[in-house]
Amino acid sequence: MVSPPEGDDRNTVEILDTERPLFRERWRALSRRGRVLVTASACAIVLTGALGYVVATRPPPPPPDPVAATSIRITDVHIPDGTSDFDVTLRAAATSPVTFVGTSEGYGNLVLYVSPVPGTFLTAGEAATLHARAIVCTCHSPLPPRGTPLLFVTLRNDRGQGRAQVVPTAAQFDSIGRAVRQACAN
Repeated sequence: MVSPPEGDDRNTVEILDTERPLFRERWRALSRRGRVLVTASACAIVLTGALGYVVATRPPPPPPDPVAATSIRITDVHIPDGTSDFDVTLRAAATSPVTFVGTSEGYGNLVLYVSPVPGTFLTAGEAATLHARAIVCTCHSPLPPRGTPLLFVTLRNDRGQGRAQVVPTAAQFDSIGRAVRQACAN
């Protein structure tokens, strides 16, 4: 007999060397319904744990292609009087984070200076305004046909780098043609 802790008037008895029923005996003692319930519960717990592990350790999806994640369009062509240059305003919106790497011209007779500078970061859901100063450098070559990109914007994100084309609409193309003719006339 083991002595009880102080203040406990109950007798505690420890029986050594008594055989407890084995798992197999306990299992067989259960009804068929009880065994099915225990097995189904154990399988459900294991499957839930495995599914939770798979979901928790799944890598995040890769970001979309930088060109597919960005929308760039011309919003305004401003032609000041008596100059050989004109302004083009663009709007850029991104669905995932992208960085502006640089630009290149699509028309051989124009030189474009775009701000903001390369390295500017555009976050997801954000829209930015780009300003381009177009300078007519030669009046001898004709404008390219409609549908030719005015500007190529190079973008980068975690997935890679790409060039987005900025194609003017028919009305914008006419405004650019008018600006080039006006600059060449001066």
